Amino acid sequence: MAMAAATGTVVLVDAALAPYEHPDLRWLVRKHVLAVLQDFPTLSPSVDTYTSDSGASAVLLNARGLLTVSPALPPVLLTLWLPLEYPYLPPLVYVFPAAPPASLARDHPFVDHRTGRVRQTLPYLEDWAVPRSSVAGLVRSLVGALRMCHPLTSRFGSVVHATATARATTTTTPTPEEEEQERMHAALLDELVSRLGRDAAAFRGHVDEDIHALSSSQGNLRARADAMDRAVRDLEGERMRLERAVTASLSHRGELLSWLHKTSCAPDDAGAALLLAPHGAAGGDAPRWLESKASELAMDDTVDALGRALEDGERVIGFHEYIKRVKRSPPPDATSPLI
Repeated sequence: MAMAAATGTVVLVDAALAPYEHPDLRWLVRKHVLAVLQDFPTLSPSVDTYTSDSGASAVLLNARGLLTVSPALPPVLLTLWLPLEYPYLPPLVYVFPAAPPASLARDHPFVDHRTGRVRQTLPYLEDWAVPRSSVAGLVRSLVGALRMCHPLTSRFGSVVHATATARATTTTTPTPEEEEQERMHAALLDELVSRLGRDAAAFRGHVDEDIHALSSSQGNLRARADAMDRAVRDLEGERMRLERAVTASLSHRGELLSWLHKTSCAPDDAGAALLLAPHGAAGGDAPRWLESKASELAMDDTVDALGRALEDGERVIGFHEYIKRVKRSPPPDATSPLI
């Protein structure tokens, strides 16, 4: 019988997964559904039409049944809808009271009291990721959250307390004072849970703002680091160019020092004669060229001296006397100093 039921469940799940958007992941979806049905036998699969808040409808695979949160707390009616994008989108979870007199508590941190839908504030839904997350893990997380903060109203709390007491001892009728104390205790507990939910939402908002600010700062720091890396590379290239320029300057400095050392040494007489002699005058022609050059220079000096004396005044020497002296002046000695 159990084998036949399991086979029928597998057939139902496989038929329900036909319209889902990721056919290559149907084996993973089937594994998740069968795992949650095995871990929580009170749930049973079915295929129904789901209508979203926007009015769109789709035929989805779902699992529903009573979920026991704790032996001392009443069970809740749980419904899990698997969207067509599953497993990349988490299941749609709804919680309802199992007994008609009960109702969902207002300002519950995880359950919307108007629709019964479990909010994304549940940590498991908020951190949903593939392939780490699963339907069975989501239900276990929901049980832990509802055990700490039950979604039913405070008036059901007295019933829970009376039920637990009856199981432990015998059935007793609470007095009006005990009922009043129980109501006050439940009201205080609901107020505490509501405040904790609001504080958690506010803290999460601040954390999101801090994360956004740190992400922006991280982007700016990365941009500055890239700019500094480019500047360092440019400076390194400039340093290498300067090193090459300094090396070339040192090489030219050595050449200049060598040239200055060679040119600073005074040439000897023979070298001077060769330097002063015109191109092609060598051997025995050099002395005659030097003698002719010395006579020419001496004659120029004499003419310049007489010219300056003539410019100083006629009373020093007359023009005719100047002409006579120039005509009578013997050629200067070849040994006269060169000017």
